[in-house]
Amino acid sequence: MPTSSPRPRELVLFLHAVGGVPDQWAPQRAALAGRYATRAVDLSLPAEAVSMAAMARLVLAAMDEEGYARAHLVGLSMGGVVALETFAQAPERVRSLTLANTWAHMADGAGRVAWVTGELAARGLPGFSAWSVPGLFAPTTDPAVVQALIAGESAKDPEAYLRCWEVMFAVDYRPLLAKIDVPTLLIGGPLDPVTPTEPLLTTIAQAVPTARLVDLPGASHFSNLDQPEAFTRALIGHLRDARAPDDDRVSPDVQSEVTLPEGTCARRLLDLLQLRGVEALFTNSGTDFTPIIDALAHYAYDHDGALPLRVVPAPHENTAVAMAHGYALLTGRAQAVMAHVNVGTANMGLGLINARRARAPMLALAGRTPLYESGKDGVRSNFVQWGQESFDQAASFREFTKWDYELRSPHALDTVLDRALAITESEPRGPVYLTLPKEPLCEPVAAGVVPAEARQRPERARLPDAGALSAARAWIRGARRVLIVTADLGRHPGGPEALVAFARAAGAGVIEHGKRNFFNFPTEDIHHLGFDPMPEVGEADLILAVECPVPWIPAHAKLPRAPRVISIGVDPLFADLPLRGFPVDLALAGDPTQTLRALANGLALPQARLAAEGARLAETHARVFFGARRAAAADAALPTISKRFLSWCIGQVIDDHHVIFNEYPLDPVLVPRRTPASWFENSVASGLGWSMGAALGGAMAAPDRDILVTVGDGSYLFNTPLSAHAVAAQEGLGLVVIVFNDQAWSTIKRSTRGSHPQGWAARTGRFELCDFSHDLDIRLIAQACGAVGVRLERPEELPRALAEALSLGRGGRQVLLDVRCARDG
Repeated sequence: MPTSSPRPRELVLFLHAVGGVPDQWAPQRAALAGRYATRAVDLSLPAEAVSMAAMARLVLAAMDEEGYARAHLVGLSMGGVVALETFAQAPERVRSLTLANTWAHMADGAGRVAWVTGELAARGLPGFSAWSVPGLFAPTTDPAVVQALIAGESAKDPEAYLRCWEVMFAVDYRPLLAKIDVPTLLIGGPLDPVTPTEPLLTTIAQAVPTARLVDLPGASHFSNLDQPEAFTRALIGHLRDARAPDDDRVSPDVQSEVTLPEGTCARRLLDLLQLRGVEALFTNSGTDFTPIIDALAHYAYDHDGALPLRVVPAPHENTAVAMAHGYALLTGRAQAVMAHVNVGTANMGLGLINARRARAPMLALAGRTPLYESGKDGVRSNFVQWGQESFDQAASFREFTKWDYELRSPHALDTVLDRALAITESEPRGPVYLTLPKEPLCEPVAAGVVPAEARQRPERARLPDAGALSAARAWIRGARRVLIVTADLGRHPGGPEALVAFARAAGAGVIEHGKRNFFNFPTEDIHHLGFDPMPEVGEADLILAVECPVPWIPAHAKLPRAPRVISIGVDPLFADLPLRGFPVDLALAGDPTQTLRALANGLALPQARLAAEGARLAETHARVFFGARRAAAADAALPTISKRFLSWCIGQVIDDHHVIFNEYPLDPVLVPRRTPASWFENSVASGLGWSMGAALGGAMAAPDRDILVTVGDGSYLFNTPLSAHAVAAQEGLGLVVIVFNDQAWSTIKRSTRGSHPQGWAARTGRFELCDFSHDLDIRLIAQACGAVGVRLERPEELPRALAEALSLGRGGRQVLLDVRCARDG
């Protein structure tokens, strides 16, 4: 039982409408309680003091009073305008923006002020409120909610109220919108008669390319009260995506303590995992798990059947470890995965390699064969336990874990666990590995007091030194053509938004190279030049490699002399890669989001240069994206389904609610993506068999999003698909899996042609180990777990089938589309 509770690490400030009151945010504050610190800021001021700047100062003062350096701002109507003014005054203190039923500029603002002035003179504020406020709500909203707002507005000072109308409609933040480099959510209501989504919110969305726009069905002006559940779901998802990479509190709470109950060491492990914020344990099972199984039953007995965290059993460790990876991708927090001794670790190994190369945090636990043969609780009692012992179990994958340890006594459990979590979440992130012999897990542990917060905290990347930043700006100013190449920036919250702002300030093109492990940049922005750097690297005299292990392929680029390279990232030398010969003429080690923002500030390139580069970028962008999309769309006339036509069709039916987990075949050029955390691929190591488990973990972490998996038929089989489909059925997770099925290992065939263009395989057309000889009906695998399985063979079948599949997935069903595609050759 806690003796005192620490404050949450992030603060959400709610900003009310002109006629609203702080209590209008009660539904949202209740939903966030415990996970976030919240405060509804009272924006009331005397009439003579009313201004946007003064209200923004109230917001900043609220942050100070709550003890936070930054906050997420949520504003509705006038509150949204105040949020924009706060960002204008102190962008470094804004973690994210949620702007609901609001505007950046109101073209008829003066007319609205004249109208309300006349109405107030004729009716008085109470009469005006009783007459006007009901029209700002949906017809289905509880009348008591409407009456409460009428009462709140009627009690305001009429002079101050009118003054608020004057200042909020006098603003013009359109120039500010291009500078917004924080995650932004826009919420509107199709029934809103005073701040219609089109054109007010769409204007903001067009100017902030990564902003996500949600128009809540059935909502009017007070969308958070008309549709409180839908509003809150959208907000929670946004806050998750915009999460703080570190602690936004000015100072952490180091004195808070918690008393944990007596039990076994296994029970203490479960209590500590819950206390430290681990939300899920993905696991297979084995004879070494018996203390964990018993501890779960003990916890459930003490808590009316509840468990300390979500326990997800998986038939195969490959699914379990990928789920932990996918969950971390959507939340940014390490989750736990447990495997059965050395043999389960072997099955989990591919996932550890992927997580290490993707820099994903993960607490990998594994049982260990009992240490003793007799004389203690938990000793060996099974024939296989002698054969399952290794001289050094952790050595198998030590290269791909940041830290490993074997628990030797319950006495050190809290220290060991806190250290493991601090290391896995320190940059550059990666999995840690903790082995758990049965004997320590079985030992009794007395009730005891532990710190409510871990006293070992993750190390966070900060800004590079000022001298290095100044040198980088000078190089950018002096460059003829600047090119940005990135692969993994999107794993940093706020990174894509910062890259958009920097690319605009530098007049630079952006290439996402290699495996698009994360969403890094909006595909529809003219600065996006595609996914192949080879046509561009030879033209650039300065390359910024932003969280990019491989900025180009030297054997393909054949540059007479490599351009200057600035490497930006938490580890710009990629010290964990044995061989990497790319130039690093200037290393900017630190948080890439902060680094890009710092570089953009004060860059101040001539407008003529930016205009000239903008025209060139727009032309290249159109050629790369629109040309490819036209060609792909034309494949509708073919008798068979081409892979690019399937990619194009998928791009036509998905929206910003979808999160794609791609394992090879989906062409990102053909699939428009605007918002962060909307596209993931496995790591640069490319360990196949990742996408389905990762998608299931993502679906658990983000129930507000629609999950889509795209795989080849070969990578589908690598995914231990029966295990993945079984977990989806067990957990009730909606999942749509689209298989690009050409009955071949097409990537290997292309690689063979590329490596040996005049070789025997290319000349004879015989590609052993590449073509499948048996037509496997993969629908039956999915159907065995209750999924809908559909086989598609003709282009005209795709649009309807895709739309129906996505609809079923949104409704919580599993769907597998076996799409028979033409082979590449």
